[in-house]
Amino acid sequence: MNTFLFAWNPEKWNWTTLEENIEELQQTGRVTQMWSCASHKSIKVGDRAFLIKLGKGNRGIIGAGFVATQPFLAKHWSGSEKMVPRINIDFEALLNPNEEPILSMDLLKQGKLINQHWSTQSSGISIKKEVTDELESVWFDFLTTQKIRFNPFASSNDENQKTYTEGTPNQVRLTKYERNPYARAKCIEHFGLSCAVCELNFENAYGTIGKDFIHVHHIRQISDIGKSYQVNPIKDLIPVCPNCHSMIHKRKNPYSINEIKEMYTKNNSSH
Repeated sequence: MNTFLFAWNPEKWNWTTLEENIEELQQTGRVTQMWSCASHKSIKVGDRAFLIKLGKGNRGIIGAGFVATQPFLAKHWSGSEKMVPRINIDFEALLNPNEEPILSMDLLKQGKLINQHWSTQSSGISIKKEVTDELESVWFDFLTTQKIRFNPFASSNDENQKTYTEGTPNQVRLTKYERNPYARAKCIEHFGLSCAVCELNFENAYGTIGKDFIHVHHIRQISDIGKSYQVNPIKDLIPVCPNCHSMIHKRKNPYSINEIKEMYTKNNSSH
C-alpha cells in the first residue's frame, strides 16, 4: 500500500458541502469524494490517502481514507470542460478547519515529516516511504487525543446513528481500526505475522508472495466498549489468518481467540 497526499485550497474551490459530508460520515460510516490525482499512473485501489488544507488560515491535514477507484477522466474541479485524471476517496476521518483542530503544519515540520513537501501545488502526489510510518503515528495520536467531533476509532452510543452497510456503527468503527495502518503495524510489531489461532505464517507457507500478509482482529467485543473506551493496538488487536478470522465472526457475538483455538486444536489433533 502506497500513500498519497491530496490538496484542498478554499481560495480556489469552495467546499460548500463540507459540513454535510462530515455529517454523512458520522451517520453512515463513510463519505466518498472525487479528487484530482497527479499520480494517476501509479495510484491503486486500496492505497492510503491524506487530505491537506492549504491557503489562508489553518493549514494542515484534515482528512484520511483509502483510494476507492482506479483513476478516471472527469471534468476539472474549476467547472471548465477540461478533462483531468481523478479518483474517488473513501474518507474514514474528515475535519472542518473552521470548527475543530486539524493536524497543523507545525506538527508536519517535525521529525521525519520535515522531509515531505506539504505545500504542494498538485493534488494526489506520493508521500515518501520514509515519512508514512511517522505520519500514521502522528495522525493516529491526533485523532485519539484531540477533541474532534467525529472520531473514526471511538465507540458510539448515539441511538440516532443509522445502521451501516457492514453492520452496527461500532462494528464499522472497529473494522476501520483493524484496517488503520498505524494500529495494524503496532500489533504486528508486537505479536509477529503468525496466526494466533492456527500459527500459520504466510511467508513460511507460500514464500515471498506471503511476506507481511496477515489479518488483524479486534479482540474486544462491542458490548464491552463504552463511551470512554480508548483504543490500544497491542491490547485490542491480534493477528489471525483469513480463515480463522472468518470463523471468529461466524456468529453475531464473535468467538474469542481461545474458543476458536480450542476448536481448531480439537479438530486437528488427530491429523
